[in-house]
Amino acid sequence: MTHRALWLALAASMLAACSSTASLTDAELSQVAKQGDGRAQYKLAKRLATQPDYPNAMHWMQQAAEQSGPLAADQQIRANAAWQVGDWYQAGLGEPKNPALATQWWQRSARLGNTHASYRLGLMCQEQHQGKLVSECLDWFEQAAKRDHADAQLVLARWYSKQPRADTDAVKWLEQAAEQGNRDAQYLLGERYAQGKGVAKRPDLALRWNDKAAAQQQPEALLQQAKQAAPINAFAAYQRAANAGSAEAELWLGMAYLAGEKIAADPALGRYWLELAAGHGSHEAEYQLSLQQVDRELQVYWLEKAADGGVTQALFELAELQHKQGELDQARASYAKAAQRGHILAQYTYGEMLRLGQGGKEDYALALKQYRLAAQQGDRQAQYRMGTLREEGLGAPRNRVHAYAWLSLAATEGMPEAVQARDELEAAMTKPEVKQAQKLSEHWFGNMSSTAKKS
Repeated sequence: MTHRALWLALAASMLAACSSTASLTDAELSQVAKQGDGRAQYKLAKRLATQPDYPNAMHWMQQAAEQSGPLAADQQIRANAAWQVGDWYQAGLGEPKNPALATQWWQRSARLGNTHASYRLGLMCQEQHQGKLVSECLDWFEQAAKRDHADAQLVLARWYSKQPRADTDAVKWLEQAAEQGNRDAQYLLGERYAQGKGVAKRPDLALRWNDKAAAQQQPEALLQQAKQAAPINAFAAYQRAANAGSAEAELWLGMAYLAGEKIAADPALGRYWLELAAGHGSHEAEYQLSLQQVDRELQVYWLEKAADGGVTQALFELAELQHKQGELDQARASYAKAAQRGHILAQYTYGEMLRLGQGGKEDYALALKQYRLAAQQGDRQAQYRMGTLREEGLGAPRNRVHAYAWLSLAATEGMPEAVQARDELEAAMTKPEVKQAQKLSEHWFGNMSSTAKKS
């Protein structure tokens, strides 16, 4: 054996025997790396990066990733090396920043079995498709999931949960991620056992998985514990959930401090927790914050945020403010949105603006529609307007029977103008018409009462 071959064999054996490279000098490690030993190249690259000497580290890390033949490192090391090269290209370390090359190296790493690379490529793909999980993205996540990447398994579980008749696949990936300790998967699996969704309903397993997730400070699992806590323990349980970042628990705490029922009232702490809840996406907290403001600008700020988030009452109150300020076109638009979401008083007020042409053109037909929506839910003013419009033939053909029926409903609680309008109309009607109208009014009243009981 030649001196050179003997040295290489000795160095290689030293490298293999040592769990640490501390026993090899930089020169010795460099010598072995230059002879094509992939493990030495990888270790040298990592050592150079700590100095830091990224240009040389990048060179040797690429060599380690690309090396082939008997001296090449094993597949895992080559996968890790390719992953690291990608990271350095992404950060601009050792070479100019180059996202395209970073992606290529991550793809090489993923093909070699690096689950972190597969998962990252899945996330990048999802971002490129505006959050959608197209087949290409799913392929990357599945590649990582099959190699026990818990976060990738959770991604697949959530995707399958939204697909028709895919509960089996959703549960499969949830179970794998949960068994690996993923707290979100544990919580979601507990929810499925609680609801019997895709699995047999098992309260014991639901509690077990929820407790496991809560032990890892999973916010929704802690919130679930708080909701099930005895009244004496509720505050402490909600405090734990709020400290973990549960927006609903933060809202609960905020309202508790403002109400001063379960604890001493503390408006400052109440607003503090409401602001945290709002920051974590609670639109109800935004609405509650609007109620705490004395400054109109701040009140409008929080109302607008809550309204944009879909809080119907916030939309209505924003419309009321705009109406009072004479911002009629904006008020009309806000009332319309609140009305569309079923707010009774908004439906009536929107109808008024349409009838009177406030904030836009008169529209009797649409006004009639809004009045009807509110009237059918028992609003007396809306019932009165329905009666007068049907009598005058505005928004729909004139119909004295329908007009009388609506006016009768409006007069149920003694509204003076409704009583007067009904009586005046009755004087102009025939007895059969009045009898028909009274029966219709009774029928409508029965339907409204039945609907109110169900709701």
